[in-house]
Amino acid sequence: MVLSDTPPAPLPVLADFEVVRLIGDGNHGRFYLARPPARLGIDDEYVAVKVFAGQCSEDAYRRGTRELRAFAAVACPHLARVYDAVLEENFLYAMEWFPLGSLAAPARPLGHDHALRAVRDAALAVDALHEAGMAHGDIKPGNVMLTETGGKLSDLGLARVFTAGAALTGMAPETSVEYLDPALLLGESPSRATDIWALGATLHRVLAGSGLYGELPERQPLLAIRAVQSQQPIVHASLGPDEGDVVRACLAPLGERPGTAGEVAERITGLLAD
Repeated sequence: MVLSDTPPAPLPVLADFEVVRLIGDGNHGRFYLARPPARLGIDDEYVAVKVFAGQCSEDAYRRGTRELRAFAAVACPHLARVYDAVLEENFLYAMEWFPLGSLAAPARPLGHDHALRAVRDAALAVDALHEAGMAHGDIKPGNVMLTETGGKLSDLGLARVFTAGAALTGMAPETSVEYLDPALLLGESPSRATDIWALGATLHRVLAGSGLYGELPERQPLLAIRAVQSQQPIVHASLGPDEGDVVRACLAPLGERPGTAGEVAERITGLLAD
């Protein structure tokens, strides 16, 4: 191991949260582990605070806060709890902290059924959002957080809220492209159907360990989008017949997919061994 003389970057000041450490760095911002202020009145020792990259206007702050309030108001045990939103130089919000990590980066080895239960729980969360009149818009393994018994869905697709009117191709990171219904890249808006497609792509990644398009170029979103647009998604041969059927149902043409994310959850439950 080579030791570096470069000191670690100082932790930022994030409102009245006591920042402990950086826990994630993505295309649209960073997540920090922090202790919540007493004003929130919550029992959690830690929360995760997401800080969006770039400055945020007052109008974008109002849009983002409105979306988060609507998300937090949906009564579903499989949605991550959202506690606070603050506008300083950047937009930041605090949510439930998941020490077990996500489907994309689990903190410990993940069993097959645990992973399936996490996707099943995410589908139930998506169904609750849909019934409340909302589409998530960014379902992927990194947004399916792990609990001891399954999972919770987090990180409502706020990037589209902060970039209202921008083309999706201008804000979709390569880590999300694999899970985007191709219809979105052609101008469709997030909907029940596009979220169901994303659930199928997420389930495929969990079961096969690979993407529907192979491995897309890293840190090159435009090349990733081009790859997705130039080929058809392929369900990996390693999936069992029942597993493949669930994935294919989610990826079917518009109008032929399961009618609700709740139906997807039921079909995933049928794949569980216990």
